[in-house]
Amino acid sequence: MSKLIQGITIVAVLLIVVSTIFNSLWVAGGSGLVLLVGLIYAYVVSTRDLIREQIFEAQAENRRLGQENH
Repeated sequence: MSKLIQGITIVAVLLIVVSTIFNSLWVAGGSGLVLLVGLIYAYVVSTRDLIREQIFEAQAENRRLGQENH
């Protein structure tokens, strides 16, 4: 995951935590929790996609190296 997306995720989580500490009405209604769960889900999905992309690139590199040796 890129540094930009990591930074946005950290800032969003920190804003939710700060809002909870100061008892914001936005968080009291439960929307903050829904947003936090959505951010966690997005992080998990993007991490899984990054791993999948790395595996795909490694397999393509192995195929390319295999073709060069023959």
